[in-house]
Amino acid sequence: MSKNKDIFAELLICDAMAINSPKDAYKLLSTPEKQRLAAIKNAQQAHLYLLSRYLLRQRLGSLLAVPPDSLDFYHTDKGKPELHGEPLRFNLSHSGSLLALAISSEPVGVDLESRLLAPAGIQRLARRYLATQEQTWLAQSTQPASDFQQLWTIKEAVLKADGSGIANNLHRVCWQPGSHSARFNEREYRLQHWPVGTGTLTLASARSTPVRLPDLADYGPMLEITGVQPNLAINP
Repeated sequence: MSKNKDIFAELLICDAMAINSPKDAYKLLSTPEKQRLAAIKNAQQAHLYLLSRYLLRQRLGSLLAVPPDSLDFYHTDKGKPELHGEPLRFNLSHSGSLLALAISSEPVGVDLESRLLAPAGIQRLARRYLATQEQTWLAQSTQPASDFQQLWTIKEAVLKADGSGIANNLHRVCWQPGSHSARFNEREYRLQHWPVGTGTLTLASARSTPVRLPDLADYGPMLEITGVQPNLAINP
């Protein structure tokens, strides 16, 4: 088994609706994963879940040099999924049909938002979840939809990297507009952003680490790609 101590991070984004999962994807799932999949009634959400677990297991298995169906996942007391006894961290996010997967040797969080909200939706969420100064900043913004989208992805990515719950902590993530880092619980997280169509993807990590952008084939050589896949710039 690989126990590589090198610090690294990699990020994959794909359009799940333009990918057919391999026939053996279901067989890789654990019993709890199969139970969760069976409980998902929406066909698109079920496909997203199955594909995300397949890609995650395939890539982690490859990096750790173990069979993907042997990976043992658990949830922390705050609900964050992690690997038993392994050095790698991971995080998933999806929006619409887009799926993002981050894997790192350090704590990592990723958030993807593909929709630009209308002013009424922004105001409602801002009043409920954002700090007073952030609400003021958005109210003065000339592009509130995109600014809110970026701010939201920053907060969620940081909280997912930290492993803390989202809803009760959003206002506690501190970020200054234009900064490449944010703070939560007296810890600094480095931020990297990518535009995805009209959306935004933010990666938060415990260290300033160059991010690899692997090919989709690295995550599943048996995938049937049926449509155009999104691309990310190497230097966001």
